[in-house]
Amino acid sequence: MVVLANKPIFTFRFYIIMGTKHKILEDFYDEWFMLIAIHCNQEDHALVYALNSTLKAQFKRTKKDLELDKNLSFAMFEWIDEKTDSYWSLFPNSSNSQGVINMTGLFKDMPSTSKHLLVPEHKEVDYFIKIDQKIADSFLKNIQEIPSIMAAYLVDCDKLNSKNNLIF
Repeated sequence: MVVLANKPIFTFRFYIIMGTKHKILEDFYDEWFMLIAIHCNQEDHALVYALNSTLKAQFKRTKKDLELDKNLSFAMFEWIDEKTDSYWSLFPNSSNSQGVINMTGLFKDMPSTSKHLLVPEHKEVDYFIKIDQKIADSFLKNIQEIPSIMAAYLVDCDKLNSKNNLIF
């Protein structure tokens, strides 16, 4: 430090920055969240409208979909609740991907679709809501009372084998 008339003019500080790499093993990474399963035969935009109307929520479609693979993506809706400081995301459990099967004969070069599940353990579930905080039971009851929803219930995330698919 250079001092002139008992006042420092400037100081020299040296920092040594070392590059380190940290690898988080998937077995040790444990993100806590609540998961609500929804059985509903409506399109995603109609379900979002019903949830926004009933819960006074503000789910909006994200700019980017959840992509698990280059040909496999899931539509995402999110809501940041500033009153409770929580993050909600709504997404379908299934997605269809298209491919071309190279066959000969009458059905050559026909496109084929295959259904992929985000949570294969719950193949009967249509949509999931992921919440990063504990919610009151009244939220779940309000979701269950929406006429277009056949069933809504909490899923035990600790028993899911595909929990890593839900970390985004």
